[in-house]
Amino acid sequence: MIFHTRVGGIPCQCLVYSYYPAVPMRITGTGFGDADPPEDEVFEFRLLDRKGYPADWLERKLTNNDADRIKKEYLAL
Repeated sequence: MIFHTRVGGIPCQCLVYSYYPAVPMRITGTGFGDADPPEDEVFEFRLLDRKGYPADWLERKLTNNDADRIKKEYLAL
């Protein structure tokens, strides 16, 4: 999925190619090993310029706050 966003005030596009929500640990029995381990959330994306080309230079400007905001924008779609 591709959507429009901004990084550092620069308009761009975000290509999300992988998203899996976090999964908590699941206990299936009382014995040792009767549980599925928790899985972390996976959110992988690529920034593109306005023409749709990969923008590595823009990804270098990305902060943790930007990545969190982009994930929230994606989940709100």
